Amino acid sequence: MIQAVFFDIGGTVHTQDATPESDRDYIRRLWCFLHMNHIYTAETPEQLLEHINAGAKAYKAYTEQELIELPPDVIWQKFFLKDFDIPAEKLAGLGEELCYMFDRYRKHIVKREGLKETLEALRQRGYRLGVISNIMSTTFVPRILEEHGIAQYFETITMSSVCGIRKPRPEIFEIALNEMRIGKEQAAYVGDTISRDVRGVRNAGWPLMIQIDNPRIYHKDEKYRGMGYEPDVKIGSLPEVVTAVEQYNRNLKEGQN
Repeated sequence: MIQAVFFDIGGTVHTQDATPESDRDYIRRLWCFLHMNHIYTAETPEQLLEHINAGAKAYKAYTEQELIELPPDVIWQKFFLKDFDIPAEKLAGLGEELCYMFDRYRKHIVKREGLKETLEALRQRGYRLGVISNIMSTTFVPRILEEHGIAQYFETITMSSVCGIRKPRPEIFEIALNEMRIGKEQAAYVGDTISRDVRGVRNAGWPLMIQIDNPRIYHKDEKYRGMGYEPDVKIGSLPEVVTAVEQYNRNLKEGQN
């Protein structure tokens, strides 16, 4: 029987889109933060953004190949600000805030409709709730859950930035189970990607994978289509999670009778 439901964050709890406005807001914050810490890079904020985008693309490729998360200071020295040869000692201790700014402001974030109502309905039915997230920042997830007004619903938060392991490796799912002290047969997962979420749940051997539709990531998942990675349930909105989990448990109970 499913006793706990774990959620992905980006694309699942909320959607996120890069916009001209988010570009301007992000690079302004980054430019000011770097200058405040006496770190000087490109001649203009716009030029700096081009370097950041290139560094982010390189780091994404690295993490998708290695399936690990590097410490924040290393991410910024070796990838995001690589073109500027910033000494490690100058970035020491700044990486976390830099990662948080990137994760929070680089894209425009909008929480999904029915988010709080879904979590409340699950909790009222006795389900325990957790998060499993690939994320550079160690503080972004707790802070965005507070911002969305839903932090109180989650019992555990498992992040690649803390454990150093990224989905779809099964170990990050095992860490989440250990933190909640349940078995994998008692866990369901809600995510939006095939590449990380569906593959991860299949690798971990969990019984129920619920994939929420997210057209923004179709292009990223294209190469995984037709490879046999299928969710157990596809949904279009968060409130459908409650029905999916309840139906799974109902079918299991009826099968036992």
